[in-house]
Amino acid sequence: MTSTLFLALMVVSPIAGLGEANPGVQKVIQMLGDMSAKVKHDKNEEQVMFAEFETWCKMEIPSTQKSISKAAESIELLNAEITKLTTEAKVLGQEIGKLQGEVASFESEKTAATAQRAKDNAAYQAESTDFGESVDALDNAIIVLNKKTADKPAASAVLLQLSESTRLPEEAKSMVTAFLGGMGGDFLDSMGGAPEANAYEFQSGGIITMLKKLKDQFRSKLADSQKEEMNSKHAYDMVVQDLVDSIENSNQSIEEKKNHQGTQAREGRCRQEGACIHHCGESRG
Repeated sequence: MTSTLFLALMVVSPIAGLGEANPGVQKVIQMLGDMSAKVKHDKNEEQVMFAEFETWCKMEIPSTQKSISKAAESIELLNAEITKLTTEAKVLGQEIGKLQGEVASFESEKTAATAQRAKDNAAYQAESTDFGESVDALDNAIIVLNKKTADKPAASAVLLQLSESTRLPEEAKSMVTAFLGGMGGDFLDSMGGAPEANAYEFQSGGIITMLKKLKDQFRSKLADSQKEEMNSKHAYDMVVQDLVDSIENSNQSIEEKKNHQGTQAREGRCRQEGACIHHCGESRG
């Protein structure tokens, strides 16, 4: 606009001297003068405004740079915290996996111990029943053979029962079988009165002594079996209780670590959002 006004003045200046004789020219000259004054005024205002803006920019640059620096530091710290939380979450995940594996192992051991305990108890029940029946059979045989009169059918029955026992030693079976053989035929029938009783008592005496020793052995074995069963049950109860405690403690640790892991995941998201806010604010700045 200034250059246009300058050209207009150049054109008008030669006829400036005609202004006094021509009112129209005088009016144009006046209008151009006013325009020139306005342009100068606007130019001065623009220079003032630019100077003020330039001053403001110079004043704001340190503050803006400081804000950018602080934001960059905050982003760096947040990224470091995010990395730390991510690493800790990964470690927690590994620890949880390890604990879950231990729980599975404990459960497997508990199942195996329970199965073995059932087998041991079944074996004890069978063994103790067998020993108990053997002791009862020996008691009956001793009672029958201790009678003063020869009761062949009763003696034969109890001794036959003993000879069929799987627990009876072979030596004892041989003696019982031999005694049964001696009781057969006319052994007792050929005897009369006291000699018969004496012969019976003479032969049965060695058998009774043997049967009493066997009864004591079976009672001792039954007692040992019962003691072994008690120890086995006690050991099983301790093992199972230890496994149950381990399972409960591991499950509690898993729950705590999962909660911690969840907390870290939430904190990580918050840090990521904070870093994003700082980054976006820095970009806008």
